[in-house]
Amino acid sequence: MTEPVLVLAWLVLAHLSADFLFQTGSIVRAKSGHGSEALRGLLAHGAIAAICLIPVGLAYGGPGWVFVAVSAVLHVLIDRSKVLLTRRTAAAALIAAHGRHEGVQPSEHLGRAWTPWPAGLFIADQLVHLAVAFVAWAALLSAAALQPGWISAVNAVIGGFDPAAVHDVISTAVVIASLAIANIVGASLFVAILVRPVEQSEGETRWGNRAGPSVVDPPPERPEVIEADRSRRWSVRIGPLDARIEAEPDPATTEAAAAASAARDLAPRAQNARVGATIGILERILIVVFVLTGSEAAIGFVVAAKTLARFRLLDDRDFAEYYLLGTLGSVAVAIITGLVGRAALVSLLA
Repeated sequence: MTEPVLVLAWLVLAHLSADFLFQTGSIVRAKSGHGSEALRGLLAHGAIAAICLIPVGLAYGGPGWVFVAVSAVLHVLIDRSKVLLTRRTAAAALIAAHGRHEGVQPSEHLGRAWTPWPAGLFIADQLVHLAVAFVAWAALLSAAALQPGWISAVNAVIGGFDPAAVHDVISTAVVIASLAIANIVGASLFVAILVRPVEQSEGETRWGNRAGPSVVDPPPERPEVIEADRSRRWSVRIGPLDARIEAEPDPATTEAAAAASAARDLAPRAQNARVGATIGILERILIVVFVLTGSEAAIGFVVAAKTLARFRLLDDRDFAEYYLLGTLGSVAVAIITGLVGRAALVSLLA
């Protein structure tokens, strides 16, 4: 028999690692595709989930390997269900937006096709994964004994250290690592999906940056644009006289210059998005620290400081709604995960 809370904490860490650390963008895009591409992405993700659970098989033997297999298969089925449901809700939101004939909205706006369902399905997906892990643990591992070889290996690693102290260090490390992954990676994805509108581009439905990340190409080097301008402009200066001759612009060059100008306009937006995401991460880390240390009153200062920096922009109702939704989602994730982490640490270190 082993300590249930510690085993469950390890299972949560394994799930978060498989979903947010080792799942690449290409796997996410493949899972959201069709046919064989989607199958390859799902199988790759299922394999990653199984690899993260290998220590469970080594620790518990037969029941552990059954747990690994069941978890990997259900991981694939749950993820595919989420993709299909999200695709349907995104399509419904786009159809409704087209019916309203709304125009283009600014970048920091909830968007004409905004819908809360993709973010809700993201949370539901995580909760179902955790529920499956708990049920499978209760059915297969709660009454199972550790393998003698695993016990010997653990004792060899511990060596002469105090087992109680090692237990406390490992327990704290597992909970802190889970909180870090959830708030740095998982919450960033959740907030992106929550505030970004559903978009249709080149036959692909995208929401947030999860199903199909939007990549802004870097603008061309400035010297190339200058050279294109110089090839069609001449200037002659004789004493006080200044004569300029400009040829008719070449359509190809004009189109390229326009594309470069648009890319330069988008680059600051992408940079602002990265800065905003970093601020959100720091905000959640501070909130989790305050919750773990029992300093919940300080959370208000963090939110107030963030709001003060955007105070003048809050006069714009579109931006205010966008900002408020993202902030509330970010703070909610930090507080909830912090409370769960504090409860786990209290149980493990008691």
